Amino acid sequence: MTQDANVNQSQAAIIWRQFRKRKLAVMCAGIIVALMTVSIWAPFLAHDRPLYFFGTNRFEFREAVRTLREVVGRLPVTTPGASTSPADEKTTATLWKSIVLQVRLLKTALPADRHTWLDQWVADVRAAQTEATGAAKLKDLQRTLRKELGGNDVPLVSKASYPVLASLTWSDVFFLTWNLVLLSAPVWTRVVGRVIPAERDRRRWWTEFAVWWIVPGLAAAVWWMVVPSRIDRTPYKTGVLAAETDAATATVTYETVMWPPVPYSIDDDNLAWKNAPPALFSDPPAERSPLGKWDGAHWLGTDELGRDVLCRMLWGGRVSLSVGIVAVVIYVVIGIVVGALAGYYRGIIDLLVSRVIEVVICFPAFFLILTIVAFVGPNLFNIMIVIGLTGWTGIARLVRGEFLRLVDQEFVLAGKALGYSPSRLIFRHVLPNAMAPVLVSATFGVAGAILTESALSFLGLGISVPTPSWGGILSSGRDAIFRAPWMIWFPGLAIFITITSYNLVGEALRDASDPRLRGSR
Repeated sequence: MTQDANVNQSQAAIIWRQFRKRKLAVMCAGIIVALMTVSIWAPFLAHDRPLYFFGTNRFEFREAVRTLREVVGRLPVTTPGASTSPADEKTTATLWKSIVLQVRLLKTALPADRHTWLDQWVADVRAAQTEATGAAKLKDLQRTLRKELGGNDVPLVSKASYPVLASLTWSDVFFLTWNLVLLSAPVWTRVVGRVIPAERDRRRWWTEFAVWWIVPGLAAAVWWMVVPSRIDRTPYKTGVLAAETDAATATVTYETVMWPPVPYSIDDDNLAWKNAPPALFSDPPAERSPLGKWDGAHWLGTDELGRDVLCRMLWGGRVSLSVGIVAVVIYVVIGIVVGALAGYYRGIIDLLVSRVIEVVICFPAFFLILTIVAFVGPNLFNIMIVIGLTGWTGIARLVRGEFLRLVDQEFVLAGKALGYSPSRLIFRHVLPNAMAPVLVSATFGVAGAILTESALSFLGLGISVPTPSWGGILSSGRDAIFRAPWMIWFPGLAIFITITSYNLVGEALRDASDPRLRGSR
């Protein structure tokens, strides 16, 4: 592509075109996307609940009946003409929301001929609230519900259920949707480019921003409003096939069932299988449930408590990768703001910021993080904040240097002559031209943050048990290095591959953003 053609392209497009010429960096970027995708989709890859089953769930039905009886017993009774406080009205509204939810759950499990009885029972509960003898009637209605629906012989209808899907939170939905947007980016960006061909058109920028962030945000908001969050304690692995003789009273009855590829949870322990070798390198007998109808294999072995290492690796990737990305976002934001102010205004502001940066740099970063974590406590949020608050100095120095170079350029002087405000000059004119080295440094910073979290978890100051992380798994394998060396191999390999990939991507971005190196490849 000629020099004249580059004029019509944005800086980001030119960097991306140069980056794609570096095949090793593109492969590493693919590895990073693959690791992120696997971690985000961990609920569908490693879980002790079925992805789908068609059958009955008597445990869930019994829990709904028990919850409904308890909620009805807490309903306040209001006699006609008596005044009620706002607190009582709020409590009543909350309890009735729970009643509606439990009744809806019961209706999906009961035959259609029992729905009329259940609707009449709910109407009787509502009427008893406003009667003088309402408390006694509510107790009678509780006993009636237990008599009618509390036994093990209540006939249930088979239905399709998606336990893993029901366990998702709004944040899971956000990142799952965002990941789908990322994986489909080659398709939808091309469509947007055809509809809005001008690359510098502001409509194109807003369209891409909406697809990247607003669509996942809307999906998460809809999920939060529509799908109620609840704890599912159903022992799915004790289910039996519908053809079994005890299917009428079984906890869960499966006519069709589909398990995740790794049918274990992060705390699904079995001391009989502690330190089991990986099924990749040996052929141990398949583990079976007490009913003998569910088989599984530990592909990367188990730890000292009999927990599946592959499951913990998949879920641990969520922690390790998210710590790196979130921590870097925090210190990039801080570094950009501080460096921009120092580089644009100069003078006393630049002097003060430079002295603060020098003071912070004097302290060894890792030991400063160790000290802070020892005081505030080791958890995921604290580690993100601490790494973010201690790593901003490098970004601030980069941004300050870029601003010192750009602030006297002609386009900035022209903006000042036209009366542009300092905030407009900083964020709309100078900062976009200073972001290339910041992005390169941020890429290296993600690798450093992942390594820092892994080191903290290895020292016991990282993520709290039972939440897994790669560093935590590595630390738990420290005492079993001869009995279970696979607990060192796999998390260590994951950390090595991730950090190497981020570093190679950062080097490629550095070369691609340097105009002097664009013609070298």
